[in-house]
Parts: sequence; C-alpha cells; structure tokens
Amino acid sequence: MRLTKAGMLLGGVYLAVVFIDPARGTIDANERVKEVVEAVAANQVDKPLELTLSEIADIRPTSMVERLRVSGDLEPTNRAVLHAKEGGKIVEVRAVAGQAVKAGDVLVRFETDDLQSVLRQREGDRDVAAAEMLLTMQSLNRIEQLAEKNIASQEQLDKARSEVAAATARLKSLSAQADIARSALRDAEVLAPFDGVISNRAINQGSRVGAGAELFTIVDTRILEAKVLVSTRDVHRIALAQRAELHIDGLDGQTVLGRVDRISPVADHGTRFIPVYIRLSNGGTHLRAGLFATGSILVRQNDDAIVIPAISLRKDEMGDYVLKLKKGRLVRQPVTVGTGWGGSDSLEISEGLAYGDTIVTVPLPELRPDVTVTIPKAG
Repeated sequence: MRLTKAGMLLGGVYLAVVFIDPARGTIDANERVKEVVEAVAANQVDKPLELTLSEIADIRPTSMVERLRVSGDLEPTNRAVLHAKEGGKIVEVRAVAGQAVKAGDVLVRFETDDLQSVLRQREGDRDVAAAEMLLTMQSLNRIEQLAEKNIASQEQLDKARSEVAAATARLKSLSAQADIARSALRDAEVLAPFDGVISNRAINQGSRVGAGAELFTIVDTRILEAKVLVSTRDVHRIALAQRAELHIDGLDGQTVLGRVDRISPVADHGTRFIPVYIRLSNGGTHLRAGLFATGSILVRQNDDAIVIPAISLRKDEMGDYVLKLKKGRLVRQPVTVGTGWGGSDSLEISEGLAYGDTIVTVPLPELRPDVTVTIPKAG
C-alpha cells in the first residue's frame, strides 16, 4: 500500500511539473521527479514499518510430542495348554471355562486303580532285586576272604563280582520303573500350573483319553499385552519402555497405559510388519484377551524445545535464518534447524535462538534485515 501511494504521488508530481511549466522541457521534469523520488525514498526509510502482534512471536519453552499410531489385539503373557501325560479314564473334573483357579488346584482326576497296581508290582520287583543284590554282595565278600587264603580261585572271584554287578544293574532298572509308576500315579491328578482363568475345557467326566490329549487351556489375566504391527519404516523409532496409550473396544473411551516390552527380531511373514508387544496392567480394567486395541506409542518428547512456525524460516545464500527484532530494527539471525516432528507445521531450532527473543512470523517481502519496525502496545 505504501509503495502504491508513493507511485501515485510521484505520478501526480510529474504531471503537475509538466502541466505547470511545460516550457522548461522534459529534462527539467525528469530531474524534478528524481528529486521527489529521493525525498519520498528518504521519508520511507525514516518512517518505521508497523507490525501487528499476530506477525511476531516471542520464543518460549514449548512442549513437543511425537506419537506413532498403532493397533492390534490383546494377548495373555502367560498361557498354558494342559495335556494328559498318560491315557486313562477321567473320574472327576473340577474346573469349567471361565473359572478362576489358583496354582496347585486339582483340575482333573484320572482313574488310579490300574496305576496303583502297576506301582505295587514295580515296587515289589524292586524289593526282590534289592534282596538278590544283598545276597550277591555277601557271597562276594566270602569269596574275597577265601581268595586271600588261596582257597577260592580267581574264576570264582570274577563270577561273584559279575553277579554283584548284574544284581546292581537290575535293582537300578526296577527302581527306575517304580519311580515311573509313582510319577504316573501322581500325574493322575492334573494341577493348575499358575493362578489364572480356565479359557477352554476339552474333556468331560467319564470320558477316556489317550496320552497327550488336550485337557484345559489356562491363561493369566492379571497381565496382558497388546501385539501391534509396526512398519519397517517406523520400527527404528520404537524402543523398549516407551509409553503407550491405548483405547480398548468395549471400555467406553477409557485410556489404558502400557509400555513397550518386546520388539520382534523378525517381520511377520504375512504382512512384512514387525510385531511389537506392549505390556499392560489389568488392574481393575476388566481387560480380556482377544479384544482389539488402538492408540499410540510416545516415540519422542521435548518439554523445553525452542519452536518456531515453519513459515517464519527464511533462506539465502548463507543458509537458514529468521528475522529477529532487536532495539526496534530487524536483524538477520542465523539458525540451525533440529530434527523434524512428524510432519508438524512447526520447526525445532537447535541453535541460534534463546528464550525471550522476538521474531517475525510472516514472510512479507518488505520485511528484511535493517528495517526499522514498531509494535503497537497491547490494548
């Protein structure tokens, strides 16, 4: 507007000079216009430009936060599928799906009549073998005494020693079989391995199952984790213990906090994304495995950043700079731009500015170094 007014003023002066004194000729008119232009230019230099409060910004500490959006399913961190070690008939089932159990609780009892009979037989065989070994050792002791007196031959001594070795081996074998029978009898009671909730029951009372058959699935619902998939482009920004905020389906907007617990070393075969596991606490929030979760991971935060609007950054042959207000004049202030903040319209400045500085935030061409400016007082 100021340039337009100056141009109109010069044009008017030129016409006035030509109209009033045409006898002086074109050369005199041009000289007069030159004088007027110099006077107007001098007046424009002396007169400061007025900036509004919306065109400047004071540098203050700014909190910058960058989050990565994620989504995935909730999974239990502790889950076990219980199988029958030996086949047999189920005589009692003490747990159903959805029931909470404690570590050591009896979940299933198998019929034990045959197992007890086998155990008694193995223990009897072991006892017989122990008695036989005792006799062979006593015989060996007598033969060794006779051999010292040259009454027993070397052949008799070797035979006695061989019988002791065979009896010892037989006793060890039968003792092992008795231990196996005792373990099978003990396994006739299936116990809960940890505190948790039964999520699946695959058997019924009275049914007969084979060795290795699935019985129960038990999960620990106290601590769950969210398995989210992160692209290979963004996974380098993820680190252990980073804080996450998730929203779970069915919790009516409630925010569940968690932290990055594990990062898979390999990509998912189907999606080529990297699985990341966020550990959640289930205290009082009624989380369930299998629920869908959406939210974000806090990948970076700076509570004392020096931030400027991206539009206020200028460039010239010497590099990046901003216009800083100093004693009523604009000065060129070189700056170093820090790392970006995920597509934000603000820039973090790592060097060149300090708290309390005032900069110009609008890219007007008439605003340049060494220009005098004024700022109206608030109100």
